[in-house]
Amino acid sequence: MSSALRYLVFALAGLLALVGIAAASLLFLFDPNDFKPQIEKAAETHTRLDLQLDGDIGWSFIPLGLELNTVKARLDNEPFLELEHLVARVSLRSLIKMQPAVHRFELAGLELNLALDKEGRGNWERIMPESGADAQESPAEQAPEGEAKTLVFNISEVAISDTRVHYHDAQSGQTTTLDNFSLQASDITPQQAFPLNMQFHLATTEPAMDILAQLQANLTLGEQFKRVMLDSLSSTVSLQGDATNQKKIDLALNGNIDADLAQSQIKLSPLKLSLNKVQIDSNLVVSQFDSTPQLAGTLSIAEFSPRELLAQLGQSLPPMQDPNTLRKLSLDTTLGGEPGQVALKPLNIALDDTKLNGEVRYTLETGAVFARLNLDKIDADRYLAPTPEEPAGETQTASADPAPETDLLPLETLRGLRFDAGLNAGELIINQIPIRQLVLNASAADGVIKVSPLSGQLYEGRFQANATINAADATPRWLVKANVTDVKTLPLLTQLAEMQQFSGLANINLDLNTTGNRVSALRNNAKGKADFAIKQGKFEGTSMAAYACQGIALMHKETIDTSAWPKATSFEDLSGAITINGNSIDNSALTAQLKGMALEGKGQVDIASMDLNYSAGLRILGNIHEDNACRVNDKLKDLVIPVKCKGSLVGDKGLPCKFDTARFRDTIAGKAKAEAKEKASEEIDRGKEKLKEKARDKLQKFFGQ
Repeated sequence: MSSALRYLVFALAGLLALVGIAAASLLFLFDPNDFKPQIEKAAETHTRLDLQLDGDIGWSFIPLGLELNTVKARLDNEPFLELEHLVARVSLRSLIKMQPAVHRFELAGLELNLALDKEGRGNWERIMPESGADAQESPAEQAPEGEAKTLVFNISEVAISDTRVHYHDAQSGQTTTLDNFSLQASDITPQQAFPLNMQFHLATTEPAMDILAQLQANLTLGEQFKRVMLDSLSSTVSLQGDATNQKKIDLALNGNIDADLAQSQIKLSPLKLSLNKVQIDSNLVVSQFDSTPQLAGTLSIAEFSPRELLAQLGQSLPPMQDPNTLRKLSLDTTLGGEPGQVALKPLNIALDDTKLNGEVRYTLETGAVFARLNLDKIDADRYLAPTPEEPAGETQTASADPAPETDLLPLETLRGLRFDAGLNAGELIINQIPIRQLVLNASAADGVIKVSPLSGQLYEGRFQANATINAADATPRWLVKANVTDVKTLPLLTQLAEMQQFSGLANINLDLNTTGNRVSALRNNAKGKADFAIKQGKFEGTSMAAYACQGIALMHKETIDTSAWPKATSFEDLSGAITINGNSIDNSALTAQLKGMALEGKGQVDIASMDLNYSAGLRILGNIHEDNACRVNDKLKDLVIPVKCKGSLVGDKGLPCKFDTARFRDTIAGKAKAEAKEKASEEIDRGKEKLKEKARDKLQKFFGQ
């Protein structure tokens, strides 16, 4: 029995030896280079490629391998592909077991030319003849569903070097070149980490950009490539081109990335991105990224200078009133939210001397934004453009063409907005107007924007406003209701309208509506009403006492010099109601209590030109000034001294008012007429008394006799 087994073993060994000898004979006696013409002819017959095999073709049996050298292919008589060297060696035994083990895959000197024509068709689509372009895979060639067998592979070494790909898009004019591409990997086994090194250079036109990249990592490929893990990732990218004004930008990405396609989940934990001197750290998990993404993790940006970063990126900032702004910026937040939302809560941002915190939510499907933010303080003027200075001795001429008027609101953008935002600010300075304890709540949906409320402290008083802008139609509609309580008027009017004629504590109730999308249209279409009361105030630059005393002196037929009198008029309470009709503000019930007088008046203000046209009267109630020519007697009490206010309200020259001589003549004439009538009535009354006395005397004498 043992001898039979021994003979069997010898027989098998002999058979293997014969197979080996036959294979060796095949390798040494059969030269694949003899078949180059047939291979080139087959490519010409079945494709549009003109294939040239200029180099040697080598092959081996153990391990099973193929080697190609100097391969060229032309497509439609234009260079399409060139290959200097290709080596692929696979274990024959592993192929039989359906677990291919690649000893080595080496690719060197590949150059590929890809192009997209003006019709949007790629040259690679012309490789196969037209008749086979739309051929469908036959049912016999399709693997039955559920019968796919997992292919397990192992690769000892992959080396790709000196690869170049040229791509030109005739539609956009864009040309992209990938060169100096190299990739090295070894010991590639499914579900086990293996080292990966890659680098490349990418150049584009329109705009011109150069990109150099290097990557090192331990790569793990899960079953059927449904999971990809990059551990100990270390990559660098350098950018330079038109977008950076030829300034070099350095990017670095380090950390771990785990993409599980089967579970629709990506983990970035931890991941650090460096952009020049900007450091971004994150620990993120993105789940359900193929349907309704959900985020969880943290994101932080260490303090950096946006001004310096933009300069490094070749970008320039517009001029600002304060060149020391945008020197410090940092961010720290936790990301989360329901599926389909991106929530930043808590969110902490520091910009220069300003701190902002709160929460922000963004809904991916609708684009809706929800925000609740708290801001400690910010001087917005620092970030605005500087106010242009007029050269000394020069003034702006009226003939200068004004800037063309533009729309205030981007209507199409507003109609697509969906947000609900709230802001609390300790202090906001805008246009040199300090607003404290600011509260702002605003919402937008379907083209309707609502602000309710907008409130805060302003110049030691308070204000509150509610507004609605309906931008759903072609012409936006505006509704504004506002309330002002004890706000100092002088600094406010000075900043808003360069008006310095009024001071005091203003109390205003306003109800206004208008339509339009330009300032001129809003003014022209404005309709509304307001009532106001100003306490403890002054008419700056104007002396109402001087006008009154000029009239009183004339009544005494005397003269008075008021040129040295203070140019101000104090009042305790000034009130009235106004009607807004387009550019005109009409007031017919102005009253104010002055020293020894009561101010009464009516008139209009043209908002477009800021011109005043007002007729006022100063009713004499008592002593006004110690000057003897301004003495008040009983005859002068209730006398109304007319004042005319007409002119511009802009500037620092005070109210454009003066003593109204023409109206005063009518006043004097009326006064004289009234006095004459009164005197005539008195004479008639005295005459009647005398007649009564005479009649009484006669009656007494008659009855006495």
